[in-house]
Amino acid sequence: MPRWFIKILVVSAGAVVTFLLLAVMAKLMVVYPVDQVTAIETRFWASHDGSLPNQLKYYLYLLLENWMLWGVLIIGFLGTILVWRRYTDEELNVYLERLYILERELQDAEVREKRLETLWEQQDIALDTLFSEASENWLVVDKQAKVLRSNRAFLDLVRRFHPQLEVVEGRLLSEVLPGFNNTSLYKAVHEAANARKPWYGEIKLGEDLFLLVWLWPMEDRVAMVLRDVTHRRRPEAYLQSAEKLSRQLVEDSVRPVAVLDMEWRYLMVSRRWAEVLGVPDGKSLVGLRHEDVMPDFPRDLGVARQQLIAGELVGREDERRVINGHEEVLSWHIRPWRDAFGRDAGFIFTVVPVTELVRLRAQIAQSHERENALAYSDMLTGLPNRQLFSDRLNMSLAQAYRQLGKVALLFLDLDGFKAINDNLGHDYGDLLLKGVAERLKTCVRQTDTVARLGGDEFTMILSIRDKADAEQVAKKVLKTIMEPFDLGGTPARVGTSIGIALYPQDATTATELLGLADRAMYAAKEGGKNTYRFAVKEKEDEKKSGQAKPAAPAEDKAAGDLEES
Repeated sequence: MPRWFIKILVVSAGAVVTFLLLAVMAKLMVVYPVDQVTAIETRFWASHDGSLPNQLKYYLYLLLENWMLWGVLIIGFLGTILVWRRYTDEELNVYLERLYILERELQDAEVREKRLETLWEQQDIALDTLFSEASENWLVVDKQAKVLRSNRAFLDLVRRFHPQLEVVEGRLLSEVLPGFNNTSLYKAVHEAANARKPWYGEIKLGEDLFLLVWLWPMEDRVAMVLRDVTHRRRPEAYLQSAEKLSRQLVEDSVRPVAVLDMEWRYLMVSRRWAEVLGVPDGKSLVGLRHEDVMPDFPRDLGVARQQLIAGELVGREDERRVINGHEEVLSWHIRPWRDAFGRDAGFIFTVVPVTELVRLRAQIAQSHERENALAYSDMLTGLPNRQLFSDRLNMSLAQAYRQLGKVALLFLDLDGFKAINDNLGHDYGDLLLKGVAERLKTCVRQTDTVARLGGDEFTMILSIRDKADAEQVAKKVLKTIMEPFDLGGTPARVGTSIGIALYPQDATTATELLGLADRAMYAAKEGGKNTYRFAVKEKEDEKKSGQAKPAAPAEDKAAGDLEES
């Protein structure tokens, strides 16, 4: 605080105090009459009224006429001088500084108090939300076991017995929980409320509800937590059902499967295990050790055990074994399995017989060698010709029959090829056919077949999972063929109409499949060209009447048909 301000404050205070003392002294002289003062007052007020300015003039007049009042003035002046000398130095500054610091501390204390009140309110709201939204069943009861407060989870628990109940507060526990008075919880609540004794235990309500309960005394109230542990009472039934289901799944497995324990004793075995591995009919393997039944399978059993214990998977592909005097090819794998506690419990031994698959692979390899030897290829495009196409189609159908697979046959005929061949010449036509062949090969996998039957007719043999796979390839072919061709500097564009027949959905022989795909291709041409159609079998009544259409169009038209450019 500036020093000059302090000086002004001291002088002003001294003047005010002196004037007040002067007024009080004058009033006392009037109240307790002094002859001289009475005469002065009578003489003054005889010529003046009682206004405030005249009051001030009266005190000055009285001061001039009465010497005793000068003593009051002198005392006030001396007092002001004393205060001036005492409190205008550093001591007054220190005093005022302390007052300022105290005021600031009081203000900070008020801010901290408000902040703590806000934080307390926030914590109270958070605790209230936690209580209401907790997954556990929380509630507070009084000494009479009347519910004072509960959360949503407890209300849901009560609604198992009282579906229409909306509010549990104000109700006794015996009203909302059936059989409450007959449980040990009834006594525990009263002990917790009266003797402040915590409690923990498990109770049963109704026929099949088991609850784990915690009680905490809170003055004249009791906090309770209820946890549904009914599932712990049903493990035996669940385990029995799970074991029966697992055993049934293993026994009915289409593959040879055996479940072993850590000592390599059989726990579960599929029927196919005995059939494929030559176990005598009617012999039960459960409880027997694997090495006692098949001591050389796998051949390096000791090494396999060490690898499995180390957490590694063990297996072989295409292993040849003699079973019942016949050579069989097997692929097998062994992996560990763990129990519900994560501990190693044993091994799962899976075997896949691949004898037929290996033989088929050998046949395919021989077929490829025969293809190379006989040069069953189109001289112009290098694609398989009609003869090789026929062999591969029969082979694909045979493989699909063994493996329960599916085959799609696509029959393609170029749209606009004749005009290019006639207008530009056969050389340009040959260039176009070569370009089409190269593009078609990019639309399929290496395991699929693209062949040229002759002229501008091509075929595709696809191994598919469902109808959508064939449709996807057809769309890809349409898009690829639509791109312009560069015939030695001369641009050319063609389209293609595609007929699709599926095995075994449409036919089961190569001849029938080819005929259906051919008719579906003509249906695509009649439908506007540059699109595809799926084959549809002729109706039986049309066959009998001899009125079958020459080209039966497929009814499921592709959604994305392209217009001929």
